[in-house]
Amino acid sequence: MITLTLLHPVQSTPVQSWSFEHDPVIRIGRAVDNHVVLYSAVVSRYHVEVRLTDDRWEVVNLGTNGTYVDGKRVNQAPLVSGGIMRLARSGPNIQISIEGQSSGLGDESLPSAEAFTIEEDEPDRADLSSVSSPEVVPEPLLEEAEPVLLEEEPLAAESIEIPSVEVSPFYVGGRYPLFNQGNNESAVLQSSHCDHQRSPGNSLICIDCGFPIHPIKTVGRYQVLKSLNPAGNSLLAWRDGHTVVLKTLPLKGLNNPELVQQFEDRCRLLCQLEHPGMPKVFEAFEQDGQPYLVSEMIYGSTLREWMAQQGPIPRYQAVQWVLEVSRLLDYLHKQAPPYIHRRIQPSNLIRPKMSHGSSQVVLVDFGELRGLTVESETYDSVVYIAPEQQVGEDGPLSDLYALGVTLLNLLTAQEPDAFYQLGDDEFRLQVKDVPSIGPDVAEIIQKLTHLQPAQRFESAAAVAEALQQLL
Repeated sequence: MITLTLLHPVQSTPVQSWSFEHDPVIRIGRAVDNHVVLYSAVVSRYHVEVRLTDDRWEVVNLGTNGTYVDGKRVNQAPLVSGGIMRLARSGPNIQISIEGQSSGLGDESLPSAEAFTIEEDEPDRADLSSVSSPEVVPEPLLEEAEPVLLEEEPLAAESIEIPSVEVSPFYVGGRYPLFNQGNNESAVLQSSHCDHQRSPGNSLICIDCGFPIHPIKTVGRYQVLKSLNPAGNSLLAWRDGHTVVLKTLPLKGLNNPELVQQFEDRCRLLCQLEHPGMPKVFEAFEQDGQPYLVSEMIYGSTLREWMAQQGPIPRYQAVQWVLEVSRLLDYLHKQAPPYIHRRIQPSNLIRPKMSHGSSQVVLVDFGELRGLTVESETYDSVVYIAPEQQVGEDGPLSDLYALGVTLLNLLTAQEPDAFYQLGDDEFRLQVKDVPSIGPDVAEIIQKLTHLQPAQRFESAAAVAEALQQLL
């Protein structure tokens, strides 16, 4: 595992840390789809890659203004535990910590930066107390051109003080800690006089100071940028340079203590989960009597959007994607108690812009509760809901029903209700005669979407095994 720690530009104290255990390539820059997002006038959108090569970590410069390792400008260089990586000559400093490796700054057995490509020397690391602090804030949510080489005069900036927040009666930390809890020194640096004038009118984040321009409201330490769904219980939010998703209950659910308890129980379970086919879950908390789940924002196109542009998905690709989802469902359904997603459909499956572990698609929109899902669905989405789920009696096999309808939609790019017919005294999906599907896939879809749960596959693992035979 490697840990990257952003250092305070004056005090050299830790500001924020990111740990990576399974990622062989870590990207750092201003763009929001980097693994580590930093905004500074001298940092490029994609500034560096930290790579694990032959059991050794190294850094590769991608940025216009260069990257420095222990005071020397490099294009490519090894990283050792305790070393300092600087993005641009006066940019942010990041300390390296590699699990199982002691500080290698004096270890002659390790290759030095000179052993790789070095462009120029710089004097030994400057006394950081004499350096004015550049801004280190998040990337705006609007595409912009790669910065040109800048005269690296640090911008005037000052620390802002984050007010203390009372300890919530409900709080659960996730498997992926994102924030430096309770440390006011971890505040991102902001220009004290920024008027956001250079930001386009549709920007959510200022391109200069990196802070939200017009947040809708504040929830604890999070500033809400916009709602992500009509029900208003899924929100895009910002905190300390990160954009995340806040999930909560719809208003009518907040008045039901039983539903609040169910939501908190689901949050506790989700905070324990870790799978490349789902967003990372950071924490869950309560604010003003309302519970919230904080998870990773996945950037990319939904499969519904993909079909709108590309048409029907080729058979091999569609089966491969649904196979991935079935393996995720196998993981979710084996939890105690089983986690039922309840909203599997192409609009909740995203092709991420950046690599998300081994998964080509990521299932989003976690946190739905029994009884609230159907009421919040649009007409187009109801067709993905199993009959028993529509009457509040769902289970793991309900997710399998939705998986079958999703596979049908991917292969045809047609709304699934077009395939409902009366057969065997039942009005249900009938796909055996659809030529573009093929009899083997049609048989799987028919079984997945059987009106009686007992007649479907007995588990997501069984579905995965059947789909694997098609590849």
